[in-house]
Amino acid sequence: QGKLEKLNRIYRYINKDKDIIDWYNSNIDKTINIQWPKGRDGTKFGFDGCVCISPGDILVVAGVSNMGKTTFAQNFLWENMDSYPCVLMGNEYTPVKFKRRISRMTWNNPLDENGKPKFELIKRLENWSDIIEPDKITIIDWIALPANELYNIGHVIQGIQSKVGNGVALIVLQKDEASSLGRGRAFSEELSSLYLTIDKGRMTVRKAKEWFQHDPNREVYGFDITNGGVEFRNIRPLVKCFSCHGSGQIKGNECYSCHGTGYIEKVKPKEPELDF
Repeated sequence: QGKLEKLNRIYRYINKDKDIIDWYNSNIDKTINIQWPKGRDGTKFGFDGCVCISPGDILVVAGVSNMGKTTFAQNFLWENMDSYPCVLMGNEYTPVKFKRRISRMTWNNPLDENGKPKFELIKRLENWSDIIEPDKITIIDWIALPANELYNIGHVIQGIQSKVGNGVALIVLQKDEASSLGRGRAFSEELSSLYLTIDKGRMTVRKAKEWFQHDPNREVYGFDITNGGVEFRNIRPLVKCFSCHGSGQIKGNECYSCHGTGYIEKVKPKEPELDF
């Protein structure tokens, strides 16, 4: 009857259902006004205000252990919890440690006018997509898979994306120091609309799929983290070191210009002097 197809010894049902995408009636101006983490001294990351985030997007932050991933995730929550329903899922949060940490984030109040939390805090170690609620901002800090299942990260992210509806998900991943991508490598990047990597004191825009006026792809920003790990400060643009070309080494020794980091601060061009 043409309803089955044989693949080796296995049969599968032929699915002729079509999921039609109604692009004609969509509103191209429908974006999500995400507020990004900022330095408490007024400095900003360079992608702030220029990255276009649409309903259903996946944002990924992949970082080296203890280098600022949680700081970014919690600051992301703090910036958006007054505008959108937010959920924070964690695998390392405990009530006392979390409350102690956010008590230092005094630039916003985590409680509403009724004295209730503005967001849900959930402990989750696996099957994250099972409890994703549509149309919310969901922050997952962080997804850990066994070493022999890292290739499944793409399927995990796909499952999360299928549930977010008109919301977005910010997914935090671990990254090895020598790698330019999070664990799971290219599989972790494929479905992301924004992919950021964090190394020691440095954030790189690995991928920004849509932007407005300014293309931030491959831009690098330096930052400091203060106040017990909850505040960003001194956010500034970086460029590859001119002496070592980003390697951090010169003839086997630490580069004297960048002190082994491979990056130096971007120097602003001098304003021309006016001769009156």
